[in-house]
Amino acid sequence: MAKDQYLAGKLAIVTGAGKPTGIGAAAAYALAQHGANVVIHYGKSSAAAAETVKKIEALGVKAVAISTDQESDTFGQDLVQATLKAFNTETIDIIVNNAGTAACYPNVESIPLKDFDWMFRTNVRGPLLLVQAAIPYIASPGGRIVNVSSVVARTGCLPMYSATKAALGTFALGWGEELGPKGITVNTVLPGPVETDMVLPDDHPIMQKFRFEQHIKRNGTTTEVAETILFLASPMASYLTCQQVSIDGGMTYR
Repeated sequence: MAKDQYLAGKLAIVTGAGKPTGIGAAAAYALAQHGANVVIHYGKSSAAAAETVKKIEALGVKAVAISTDQESDTFGQDLVQATLKAFNTETIDIIVNNAGTAACYPNVESIPLKDFDWMFRTNVRGPLLLVQAAIPYIASPGGRIVNVSSVVARTGCLPMYSATKAALGTFALGWGEELGPKGITVNTVLPGPVETDMVLPDDHPIMQKFRFEQHIKRNGTTTEVAETILFLASPMASYLTCQQVSIDGGMTYR
C-alpha cells in the first residue's frame, strides 16, 4: 500500500544510519516511505550502508551514503557540505541525531578518562557540530531536529552513557527555544531496550530492572522507535517542540 507522501521533496540527514538493523536505518526508511530523500550517514561499514541505501531507493526516493567521522572537529561541516553537494540544494529539512556509542563499566572508579572523552565527543559534541553547521541551511519555517537519546537519561543506569544522552535532551530545550521563532522544532526521543545489536542480554541486571519497571514487558522494535521519529519530523508535529518522548513500554512512569 502506498504511503501518504507528506514528506515528498524533503531532505533528511540521519546519522548512524548505516546498519540495516539499527534505529537510524529504520528511521531513514520510515522518512523515505513518506517521500523524503535521505542521507545515510555512517562511520565505517560501507557495505552495510550500501544495503540500507538500496532498500530505501527501492521506494522511489533518492538516498546517498556519506561517511564522516563524528569524532572529528570538522564533522558537522563535512557532513553538511557533502549533503548539499550530493543533492544540489541549499536546504536541509530534517536532522535526526542518532549516531552514538556506548560502553559499560562496573563502577564509577573504573571509567577511564580516555573513554569519558571518547563518549562525550561522539554522543554530545558530534550532534552539536552537525546542528551548528546545518543551521544556515535548515528550512525555516518547517525544519525539524530530532535527537535520539535513551531511557537511561532518566533512570541513571550506565551513568556515563546516560549523562551523554541526558545532554541531548538538554540541548534540545535550548535549541528549541532559539529556533522556535523560525518555525523549526527540536525534540528528543528516549528509547528503552530495543532489539538491536547493542541491546543487553535478558539476564543482565540492568535488563532485569528494566523488565520489572516496564508495563509492556518486552524489547521494542526499531520500527516502533522510527515511527515516533517520523511523527516528530512530520508536518503533524508543527506545534510540538522541546519535548522528550519516551518509547520504553512505560518503564519511566512507574
